[in-house]
Amino acid sequence: MRPATTYLLVFAAVVALAIVVQLIVHLARTDPRDARAIAERELRLNTLRPDERVIRMVSVFKRPAIDYFRATRGLLVLTNQRLIYLGLEPRDLLAAPDLPPTFEQREFPLDTLVRVSAGRTFFGIAKAVVISTPNEQLKLGVPSAAWPQANLLVVGMTVRHDRAVAQSAQQRALLAKAEAERKEAEAARRKAKFYTVRRGDALGSIATIWNTTPDRLQAWNHLPTNKIRVGQVLLVRPAL
Repeated sequence: MRPATTYLLVFAAVVALAIVVQLIVHLARTDPRDARAIAERELRLNTLRPDERVIRMVSVFKRPAIDYFRATRGLLVLTNQRLIYLGLEPRDLLAAPDLPPTFEQREFPLDTLVRVSAGRTFFGIAKAVVISTPNEQLKLGVPSAAWPQANLLVVGMTVRHDRAVAQSAQQRALLAKAEAERKEAEAARRKAKFYTVRRGDALGSIATIWNTTPDRLQAWNHLPTNKIRVGQVLLVRPAL
């Protein structure tokens, strides 16, 4: 190999190493070290509702595939009303260091359509909390130290989900029973009604009881007169 080529390769290697070192230093500076504190402040001041109560809070991070080494760090928060992901996005490489932080915020209802499970992050390097809905799946990495809290959150959400599914099934069963009873009552209401004549009954008194008239009773039962006998079965309301 010629000396000029060797010097050129060494020079290129030195330049590449300098660029890599500078990029690493810049990435470290743009990645906020106090992400949890900043996210907690945003949560308390601007995210939580007046009547909302925090049940469990876990430090999490999200690594996009196109920028894996600059994670969005923040919190996964379970409240008495919803599940919230609040992520502090890394500062832009070219942005001023004194710019206010920007956040990625997502919220999920506590219903049967949202499932929370344990999993692994992109490339399977770290444990993760996986939030699944009918339309998407959000995978949030969890630091090793925070995994016990994350596991409690996963268990709690699983219990809530199973309870909601059971309650939903119970409600569906009650609604189905009520609908069946309604249909049965409606069918019974539409059926023809009959009355067996007892001692002391008269066509007029029977008509009064069934909110009709003696003439109608005569017509419905093809009676030539208004005379009736004990034990006679009369149609007192035709089928609807």
